[in-house]
Amino acid sequence: ENAVSQALKPSQWLSVQELQAIPAVDELTLERLENMSLEKGAELLQQVYHLSQINHDVEPNFVPSNIQVYVPKPNGDKIVAPINEMIQRLKQKQNFGQDEVTIIVTGLPQTSETVKKATRKLVQAYMQRYNLQQQQQQAQKYNTESEEDNKRQRTSSEEDYSEQAKNANTNTGDIIVIDLGSTLTNYKRYAMLDIEKTGAKIGKWIVELTSELQLPHETIHMIGQNVGAHVAGAAANEFTRLTGHKL
Repeated sequence: ENAVSQALKPSQWLSVQELQAIPAVDELTLERLENMSLEKGAELLQQVYHLSQINHDVEPNFVPSNIQVYVPKPNGDKIVAPINEMIQRLKQKQNFGQDEVTIIVTGLPQTSETVKKATRKLVQAYMQRYNLQQQQQQAQKYNTESEEDNKRQRTSSEEDYSEQAKNANTNTGDIIVIDLGSTLTNYKRYAMLDIEKTGAKIGKWIVELTSELQLPHETIHMIGQNVGAHVAGAAANEFTRLTGHKL
């Protein structure tokens, strides 16, 4: 115990000036990290983490109470509701879930323009796959950049994906975005997210979704962004535990 205690002393690996410059977890923002180089940002996170461990105050204890969910439509509109109200809203949507249903779990704070853009492109890619005949309208609705910017930023991988989408076995489906990222309003929430409990809540919701809307589990696909990928895994495990089926 003495050896561990000695190893954790900040004075052995940080100068007084460095120690004073490190923000508290409450004060650390995604914007601050985005404005740093990758190396400096990683170093800062490492320092914050180790200092927090000394006081044992970094525990996964944040579980969002009512996550916002939205379902994008081919015309660019969205159905938006808290997760506990969305199933009733989807019951009113004609032909929902007749083909594939892809559930996207966002996992980065949506306060960042960079993150918003990445999420928009991810949703747009699935909209294009499921509604190929309306790709042009989708791009205009979901991408607020100018046409010139869009052409300049389009990568060969995006073009390859578009080609794959055209050759996909299915061209129809629905998307549900569980916007976990919008609850991660500061770095502390992001760092202290309880992945297992949050995933279990979402897993129970998917069981209710498939039951209420009579959706076969084989048609449900999940994709997670960043920490949302871990939450999606926990949700799928809970779904399997409750139903015996795998997503």
